[in-house]
Amino acid sequence: MTFRFAHLADLHVGAWRERALADTGLAAVRTAFERCIEERVDFIVIAGDLFDATLPDMAHVRETAEVLRRVGEAGIPVYATYGSHDYSPSATSVIDVLEASGLFTKLMAADVAGEGEDALVRPRFVVDPKTGAKLAGLSGRQRSLEREYYRRLDHAFLMDEPGFKVFVFHSALDEVLPEHERHAESMPRAFLPRGFDYYAGGHIHTRIEARIPGERGILAYPGPLLGHQYGDLERARDTPRGFFIVTADETVTDLSFVEVPLPPVILHELRADGRTAGEVARELEATVASRSHEGAIVLVRARGRLAAGDPREIPFGAAREALDAQGALCVKLSRSGLAGPAPRRGRSDGAHLKHEIEARVIAERCGDFHPDPTLDDAVREQVAAAFEAGAGTETGRRVLEAVAVEPAEGESVRAFANRVRERAGTALPGLEEER
Repeated sequence: MTFRFAHLADLHVGAWRERALADTGLAAVRTAFERCIEERVDFIVIAGDLFDATLPDMAHVRETAEVLRRVGEAGIPVYATYGSHDYSPSATSVIDVLEASGLFTKLMAADVAGEGEDALVRPRFVVDPKTGAKLAGLSGRQRSLEREYYRRLDHAFLMDEPGFKVFVFHSALDEVLPEHERHAESMPRAFLPRGFDYYAGGHIHTRIEARIPGERGILAYPGPLLGHQYGDLERARDTPRGFFIVTADETVTDLSFVEVPLPPVILHELRADGRTAGEVARELEATVASRSHEGAIVLVRARGRLAAGDPREIPFGAAREALDAQGALCVKLSRSGLAGPAPRRGRSDGAHLKHEIEARVIAERCGDFHPDPTLDDAVREQVAAAFEAGAGTETGRRVLEAVAVEPAEGESVRAFANRVRERAGTALPGLEEER
């Protein structure tokens, strides 16, 4: 029997605090599922991170549920795992709520064979009623907590199961990590069970298609749609986004990529090295006026060390207003790599050098920071402003100093956690009320 199924991952519904990007991301998800209906696939696999948080904005949940309802009415079952963003070890995730509503089936249930150090994990197979395909999987967990589950997988049990098999997972693999994700936590491909016909991956934000050496199975990551951070938008400029449609009978016979259109992304890079703040300001103004930005996601990235002047002299706010006036869909500014002139001093001081390194690392991390989208709008805006540009370095340093404490003797885990939260609250005013 020949059948087809769709493989999606890393949809990150609700990731963006900017309304235009949030709506664009949701529209892309809607388009992807509508294409699945048009293509009349037999079932859909979601390899984690359908949502960007365990409890996202309920408006986004409602619209996503409506899309899944239409998929179900078209007779297309959906099978999903948690991702590292929508998984929670201690609380109910929205994934659980949607499954309880009958909108899809989770692939995460497992049995344990044996006891103690010899115990083995046996993920349960779910059989698609129409095609007979057998699906099993493990959810992604933050900080690679899933590695222990993979170490304990009963590989023989999984390999011996007959029929066409799909393994769904949400983890990065060492052997296929793209260069821009080399910093990510990953695991060896040998952790995956053998004997499956298709390995539906998520978590790596790049489209990947690979063969498992010595086996007939295909390993694939479809990558994100809009993604959830600045780097995802940059890579969307020249990399098509979408999902896979897999054709199979006894084995995979075809793997096709279906593109989901996104708004154009325009990147303007400003190099400050050896230049004055005035020179960079004039280049920024000329760049904004150089072309139309209507309907585009506009990224402005400034980096380097100025020879003279203050980064605050560069009119980024005016540039944003001009781009908005042109009809840009959304404007994202990245200034974390921009620095003022190097201070003049004599012999290098070790403590001063350490301070500079810390400031640079904190600034780089703050450039990719996005507050939790479930926060109150006012608090979210306040936190975002606290970590933006030059202010982010000082905020980051205060937060690090606030949480750099050890538990007191006899202090309970809960009491210690509350004490750390209170200290962090002093570094981020306004969170006390939110908590």
